[in-house]
Amino acid sequence: MRALISTIRPGAGGVTSKLTWLVSELERLGIEPVLAWYEPWSCSPDLSLPLSAAGPALLVGRRPGTRQLAPEPPWQGLGVGAWLPELEFTHYLPGAAWRRLAASCDLHLAVTGNPLCAARLSLLRRPFLAWVGSDWQGDRCERVARFPWHRRLLDQRFNGPVLRRLERRALRDPAGRILSISGATARSLERIAGRPLAGVLYRPCDPGLFCPQPRRCVPWRLGFAGRYSDPRKQIGLLLEAVARLVAQGHPVQLELTGEADGRWLLPELQRLGLVDRVRLHPHLSLPELARVLQCWDLFVIPSQQEGLCLAALEAMACGVPLLTTPCGGPEELVAGGHSGAVVEARSAPMAAAIAAICGDRGRRQRLAAGAAAWVSDHADPLAARRRLHGALADAFPRIRPWLP
Repeated sequence: MRALISTIRPGAGGVTSKLTWLVSELERLGIEPVLAWYEPWSCSPDLSLPLSAAGPALLVGRRPGTRQLAPEPPWQGLGVGAWLPELEFTHYLPGAAWRRLAASCDLHLAVTGNPLCAARLSLLRRPFLAWVGSDWQGDRCERVARFPWHRRLLDQRFNGPVLRRLERRALRDPAGRILSISGATARSLERIAGRPLAGVLYRPCDPGLFCPQPRRCVPWRLGFAGRYSDPRKQIGLLLEAVARLVAQGHPVQLELTGEADGRWLLPELQRLGLVDRVRLHPHLSLPELARVLQCWDLFVIPSQQEGLCLAALEAMACGVPLLTTPCGGPEELVAGGHSGAVVEARSAPMAAAIAAICGDRGRRQRLAAGAAAWVSDHADPLAARRRLHGALADAFPRIRPWLP
């Protein structure tokens, strides 16, 4: 049995983290995963047909191409081109290659940031199960704000309306089952869908890797893990808070990981006088990441919008408390104040909240225990596996006998 997984090009980030776990669970069930994604025009221009090439291509019968790719080891899959890739909505339309792929597979899934990777399965009229991190608007609002004026105009008048219709189609398709990564994401998707969806599936943490090691904790060592070049992460806000703490005489350190090359941040570190206080890790393997997280005193999320922040879950599993802005999913990780706190997205209150936790070792230890307990209660691997099996059985009733 084969399962087509419609996704985005694998790389650093939450989608690839979800893929890692889902693929392993499908293989555990004896189901062969088949990954496919729109291959960006900027990465493989020969696979797509832009406006300048579309007319001549039609005359000679040329179509968008496909290629087996391995963009992020160990990931391999089929990169698929598109007609008119200048228009974002064309990335999600199911051409001939997608039709062949869908016909060759028994099950159809989408692992995606927003629901659009599921839209092509809906357009192909295939029952599907999708695991979604954010609504479409939340996933791209900051990126659109940085478009040049002519591209923003095109997006407002043409591209955006089509993408919204595709999102609604995927979310409202009665043959589709949608899992979200957090309660906040579930609520935003259900407002668009106008119906209850399939619930929340937290990406579980490997307890053999991500576990508390209290003796490794370095007081006043803060951290954030994620694609901090993404403007939604507001990494500058965290740097300003750290600069305030340094000025107040606190022995604060900051570690950032999640970017292959963070040297673009050096001018800002120099401006703030933080070059000796901030360490930029490259991409880390999971064992390396676990060892780094276990040394942190506090995980700080300065973001404007987050579906959940999977790295925060991994840090909490290591007994690291969480301080987050009111940005969506992370707020539910600290609900009740037993595993962390929510702070206003300004540098002064953020610095004060960091000092209040790191400067009170008793409170920090209580929050550390609460963080590890939250993950044990909500992101346990066995519970996640049962949740996935239930969603698979609901989406594809004929495979129910396959499931344990």
